[in-house]
Amino acid sequence: MPFRPAPLFVALAAATSLAAVAQGTAPQQQPETGGLGGQNVPNPGGTGGSFTDPSLLFSGKSGAFFGLAFNSIQGEGVYASTVINTEFNLGPVGLGLSLPVNALLINNDKCCAPDTTRDSKTYYGVIRKRDWDEPQDYTKFVRYLRYGHKRDSVYFLAGQLWGASIGHGTLVSRYANSLNLDHPKFGLALDFNGTFFGIETMTDYVGDPALLAARAYLRPLGDTPFLRGWAIGVTGVTDRTAPRTLAYNANGTLQQDTTGNPIISVNNAIWAGGVDTEFEILHNSLISLIPYVDLNRIAGAGNGLHAGVLTDLYLPVPILEINIQARLEYRMMQPGYIPEYFDQTYDLGRVQYAVTPARATTQSYVPKFTAAQQLHQSAANPGAIERKGYYGELAFSFAGLLQIGGLYQNYEGDPDGASLGLFATFPKLEIIKLSGYYLRKNMKAGFSDAFQIDERSLLAASAAYKIVGPIYLRVDMQRRYVLQPNSTQIKAINNFQAGIATFVAF
Repeated sequence: MPFRPAPLFVALAAATSLAAVAQGTAPQQQPETGGLGGQNVPNPGGTGGSFTDPSLLFSGKSGAFFGLAFNSIQGEGVYASTVINTEFNLGPVGLGLSLPVNALLINNDKCCAPDTTRDSKTYYGVIRKRDWDEPQDYTKFVRYLRYGHKRDSVYFLAGQLWGASIGHGTLVSRYANSLNLDHPKFGLALDFNGTFFGIETMTDYVGDPALLAARAYLRPLGDTPFLRGWAIGVTGVTDRTAPRTLAYNANGTLQQDTTGNPIISVNNAIWAGGVDTEFEILHNSLISLIPYVDLNRIAGAGNGLHAGVLTDLYLPVPILEINIQARLEYRMMQPGYIPEYFDQTYDLGRVQYAVTPARATTQSYVPKFTAAQQLHQSAANPGAIERKGYYGELAFSFAGLLQIGGLYQNYEGDPDGASLGLFATFPKLEIIKLSGYYLRKNMKAGFSDAFQIDERSLLAASAAYKIVGPIYLRVDMQRRYVLQPNSTQIKAINNFQAGIATFVAF
């Protein structure tokens, strides 16, 4: 599902550390991150920090969170699930461990015929089979291993990626490698940031990577006063095995392998790249202001120009300490160019991307690159820049107690070009902790279907209520993607979990 421009300005926490993308240094003011500032937010004040896994309410604190819950997986049944997450932080080093086990209590035998029996879904009639039927499933024991934070001199993250971006995020934006219920990945990000140059890298999976991305940047004037804010960068991204055509059975259902992956009949590498420049006009304890320009190309699908400004404003109002982060971007694109092509839902979109064919009123699904090529080739003049629009982000933090924000984007000439995102979190309250986000991709312009829950929507929310002492009532809900047996497409299903757990600080 694409992220595309729009004439409104609503957003997510983003601008602070992008100031340092080309500088290798962190801004003087970083917003309080509370529960958002752990493994899955390697750059708490920067891009992607607000649409991360909200179930990690206590992330950023060294300790162990464990308990037992009832877990309802739509279409499968009800499981008894362990809630065991530990987190260790020592200086720049962080380690997060997990022990997720689902034991089937109530089987839904009306789903997914003929695979409806308890034995077809479990090992020994108890343990959910799809949790442990691939070697990569065992990487779930290690949620992350981290050194430093994004924009530090050295930054390393291995494990779950929930909001990984490269550069200004115009090609790779908030990529997540763990939104599929049955096929987790163990990704890797490695950055080096120096005075004169640096590099950002990322891959979705160390075992058999599909997505590889890197950006090298240069600060020609080093630490020269004022002029040190100028930087230029070059980005390259590839999906080594991007699907072109899926395999279907005679009855129209998707063919899948023994572990539930869709079978791809044709795949080929796709390539994307770009050049960018930015100049930090202001950088002090109150404000950071960075205009930037990115020029990108998706080979076989067109070019795109992004011109924007990043702003981080800190207002030392007594008690409140307001932090405002904003981004506004103007875009010009050739037909077929999809901005933020490698976005949060790319693992789904690369296989199943929503399009509305000409003269059609309903959407259909094709691989993402196929959709981009069709748009590019069907244009009367593919060389012309025919689409224009805006992209906006805005986020507020109030004394670190409340963080809210969102994004909205849309552009001319595409019936499925709009996207909406909203998030809110209360990371520091001791009695109750709340966190959640909503993302809607490929929606129609305006808000006519902005809050329709389907395969183009991501929704996640978590709450922890302190009952007594260290004992919490935990409730979690998340939509994740799964290919069920005998399905015609990948579905987004609701995963609801509620139970009792405790957090013990180290």
